[in-house]
Amino acid sequence: MSVELERNLLLHARAQSGLLRESDLVSISRRADELRRRLRSGLWQEVLPGVVGPLVLDVDRDLLEAAAMLWAEAGWLSHHSAARREGIWVPDDDRVRLGVPFEDGHRSRPELVVVRTRQVPELCTDGFFRWSPPARTIVDLAQLLDERTLSAVLLSAVRKEKATAAEVASAAEPLACRRGLARLTRVVSLWTPERESLLEDQLHADVLSVAPGIEVRRQFVVRNRTGADLGRADVVIEELRLAFEADGLLFHSTDAQIAADQRRDRQFMTAGWQTARFREAALGDRTGVRRDLAGIIDERGRQLRVA
Repeated sequence: MSVELERNLLLHARAQSGLLRESDLVSISRRADELRRRLRSGLWQEVLPGVVGPLVLDVDRDLLEAAAMLWAEAGWLSHHSAARREGIWVPDDDRVRLGVPFEDGHRSRPELVVVRTRQVPELCTDGFFRWSPPARTIVDLAQLLDERTLSAVLLSAVRKEKATAAEVASAAEPLACRRGLARLTRVVSLWTPERESLLEDQLHADVLSVAPGIEVRRQFVVRNRTGADLGRADVVIEELRLAFEADGLLFHSTDAQIAADQRRDRQFMTAGWQTARFREAALGDRTGVRRDLAGIIDERGRQLRVA
């Protein structure tokens, strides 16, 4: 093969993670047996059927994902593979997961799971890789993950601003009969205004239970010493200048939301108020929450008496 043809092949491979399809080899070299010739040379290896790369390349998960783009031209990275493309946390899985249209003939291999679907999503792409969008990816993962792990995946997606719970719920609507949707519905239900209100109700009841004889107020506007409004607290004991916040997932998960919470806590502190926040995960343990509340209230009372 001429130097010019070899150079053309290498340039083509460079745009494809170092890989070439049999059709690439035939069209550029104009030899029908070019794939076999390269494999016989001992310098090339078959990564997937009809897809080859130099022997120096390690056939790891990343290379297999690239090879899958060439092996199944109608396919896309799905499930764990799609989540990793977006930087969304998922449990580690060495296998590549590839979605294909239902009528596609490609089948799973030991290192690659092919998932056929009649509901082909609108794909994301960088010009070479193709993958399912984040909301659909989370819907797909609901088939495989338990509820706790699925919740962690959704939290990761929200914190990275890749998808919202509402977008995930919308992506699930056309797939109403799919396995895992009941689990997904339970997870998404934690990301609603109604859930935020329920958590506030629970926190209010818990504060009342450990502070008998003390006035406990809800949705109290905290002001600084000049009377300026600093914000509305979920639950407060005004006489102790003590605010309690029920931090549900919907409004207290992204980096921006957490930063805003911390900024407001500092403003409250400057005005002489202490803020105690309880996250969604902690609020499920009512006994533990009440124990912590009792300790916080007792300690705050001692601080003010000393002052």
